[in-house]
Amino acid sequence: MTDTSAQAGFLERNGIEWWYTAHLAYGAIQLVFIPILIPTFVLAETNSATLAGVAMAVIGLGGLTAPIIGGLADKFRAHRVAQLAGLAAYCLGGALFAFLGDTTFGILVGAICMGIGSATLLMINPAFIVSGGFGQDAEALRLTRLNQIMIFGSLIAGIGLSAITSMGLSFSARFLVLSLIALVGFIITMMTNAAAAARIQVSEGPDENSDDSVSTKDLLVSRFGVLLLAVFFVTIGHGVITGQFPNYMDRVFSVPASSSALALSVSAVVSLLILDAVGRWMGKSGPEPVWLSAVAMKIAMMVALALLAIATGGSILAVLPLAIYVVYLQGISWADMVQPALAARASAAGAGLTQGLLMFAIASAYAVGNFLGGASADAFGFDSLVWVVAIVSVVALVLGYIAMPRNAAAHESRAGGSTV
Repeated sequence: MTDTSAQAGFLERNGIEWWYTAHLAYGAIQLVFIPILIPTFVLAETNSATLAGVAMAVIGLGGLTAPIIGGLADKFRAHRVAQLAGLAAYCLGGALFAFLGDTTFGILVGAICMGIGSATLLMINPAFIVSGGFGQDAEALRLTRLNQIMIFGSLIAGIGLSAITSMGLSFSARFLVLSLIALVGFIITMMTNAAAAARIQVSEGPDENSDDSVSTKDLLVSRFGVLLLAVFFVTIGHGVITGQFPNYMDRVFSVPASSSALALSVSAVVSLLILDAVGRWMGKSGPEPVWLSAVAMKIAMMVALALLAIATGGSILAVLPLAIYVVYLQGISWADMVQPALAARASAAGAGLTQGLLMFAIASAYAVGNFLGGASADAFGFDSLVWVVAIVSVVALVLGYIAMPRNAAAHESRAGGSTV
């Protein structure tokens, strides 16, 4: 009993709770299993690159369901149920791919389940923290740990998926491993998320006789709406460059795909190491300066890549452009970590709807960014991608600055709030 209490005290002091297992599963499945396993499986099974692309698009469009799921979670105070449903959707999706993946129906319905699972977990997991009544320091610490655990999940999953693939496990077996990860996450989360869900502070919202659509419209034309627009533009940039990253490095700097993949692993390790410092910065100054600095850093890295290509004609050691890109990825990591807190501060809606609208903006922007990246590469060459990212990021920076509070008053209540 003493050992258990000591362990709980250690985790609490370090901003960790057992329900973070849900975000560990999210990191493993969304960041590794989905992008690596699903496209290769669909192509091998159907010999259709188009169907593989459609499956991935369906998964991405799952984010468009987030406002609906979040709104229902607020209305029925079902945030705990929504979190568990996200893990259950992952488990079901893996089973559908394992047993019905040789059919178009199995592929598309499995993709729908994966998309809903990813959207729900990315929306609801941070909501447990940013709407949990924590003070600014405690909130920053918990968001840091949540994101570190997600990255840790992706690292372990990358090693594990590589190992079971090398062992010769079939696609069906690998999808069952995905389902098992989600199932274990479901069981641990179900046993440990009740207290966290009870902490969520639900906005009183509009009067019962009011029209929900009017309330949402008012929300979108507020400072919160400007923030969503800023997130939308900065995420377009993410989609443009991350969707074409290996191709960009190969076509512009002659960097092989193997080196690009290694850079992503290096970036994950770097994020694990520096997010503590970023979290302390957020705890002291709030999420606003972190986000603005992250976007400014990304703009600088894109301009640096463009100038490097011009100055060298693409003939340069791979390590330099890859190092610049790794720094760019840190900006993505910082922005992703603080955006739920920014949204919670700017929105008058409940936790679920607020994070659902944020997820909607992110998901739709990724779709636009991926399309824009491919179109720009075809029309103007791969060199154009970094300029596209820089331009949309500048727009995001201006909108983000407009959406930020002009004084520290917004932080005072958070800094002095509950840290339980």
